[in-house]
Amino acid sequence: MKEDPQRSVYPENNKGLEFEKFKYKVELVKWFIGSVTLVIVSMVIEWGFRDRAAGLSEIKEYDKYATELIILNHDPVKKRMLAQYFSTVTPSEKLKQGWLDYYNQVDKEYQAFMYQDSLDRVRIAQLKADSKALLDPTTKNELQELEERIIESNRIMAQPLILPDKPKVQPVVYIQIGDNAGRSKANMLRAKIATTGMQAPGVEVVESAKGLAIHEIRYFWEADAIFANTLKSLLDADDITTVVKFIPAFKSTTKEGTIELWLNSNY
Repeated sequence: MKEDPQRSVYPENNKGLEFEKFKYKVELVKWFIGSVTLVIVSMVIEWGFRDRAAGLSEIKEYDKYATELIILNHDPVKKRMLAQYFSTVTPSEKLKQGWLDYYNQVDKEYQAFMYQDSLDRVRIAQLKADSKALLDPTTKNELQELEERIIESNRIMAQPLILPDKPKVQPVVYIQIGDNAGRSKANMLRAKIATTGMQAPGVEVVESAKGLAIHEIRYFWEADAIFANTLKSLLDADDITTVVKFIPAFKSTTKEGTIELWLNSNY
């Protein structure tokens, strides 16, 4: 029987060799674990610094809006719009949650504001329906105060949110009618729309408006929803039923702030 040339004839030498191999494997595993751990720790630290840097950058950006649009602003509509925007686009999860909490807070103010506005409109309708009550001086004063509040509410809802270093968006309402029979009423409506801060430059006859089952308010940019709903509230007060339609397909060919009011031949 031949001896294994790789195997020592001395048992104690073989044991020492096996032990050295074992030590080498242990050192290799330790090196691997240490290297992987170092990479992971480095990645975590780098991510932490990046997240912190992003957070500081966001906070610095929010400083532009904090004083004028939040601290000194008593308008729940604009504060809600701002909070809704940042709670959606903020990349930092911690700051996003903060904006979401703030949005939930100002949304309560907004709901209370809209509820009071609806109560005022209902009360105005009640007073105007009672011809005898209109002869009473106290009722006249109440009606005048309510109408002034509605005008102010319309102004608040229609006034665009002006961000620092951002151009002002001026809402413009283009009125489309089915035929010339409604032009006189449409022109009267133009004057009322102007009280909300929105422009209404003219009235255009469009044949396709005749076939509409209901009057339509069309808008094309997401941010213009507030203007469209303000116009709807204004028309609701005059018992003019409309439906609001968002048509983003024409966004690329329409300027921001553009609202179209389509009145069918029944107007």
